[in-house]
Amino acid sequence: MSSNEGLVKSLLKVRWIRRTWHVWERTPPFLKIAFSKDGILSAKGRTLIRGKFRRGFLSIFPSVAHALQKHYGLTGECQHCSTSCKLLFQCPHWDDVTSRCSVYEDRPNICRTFPITPQDIKDRDLVSPNKPCGFTFKKP
Repeated sequence: MSSNEGLVKSLLKVRWIRRTWHVWERTPPFLKIAFSKDGILSAKGRTLIRGKFRRGFLSIFPSVAHALQKHYGLTGECQHCSTSCKLLFQCPHWDDVTSRCSVYEDRPNICRTFPITPQDIKDRDLVSPNKPCGFTFKKP
């Protein structure tokens, strides 16, 4: 193995660690809102919690997430409306001033694969029904 290959492996390992850390950083805000009156005690909150778990599970398997996106006919692109970064709670890495993610290059798969199914757009529309989403699905 050349020194360049060793360096690349080290960088990938660090990136994996950073991505994992970014997921763990979201755990306290998620738990706080999940067990509040806006979480499991409201119909909207329960829907968003189920969506978070579904997307989280599917994002563990990016090939499955991409297959579902293809199956449902995902088209479009992100319009930086921030709604997907504020489903149930605001992601600590979303910067309202710049309308950008502060860890974009190392963002977790749950962010990289959003939206996976049409339900993700429905969840997004629960939070911000008046902001159009740049993504659409051909199949419902």
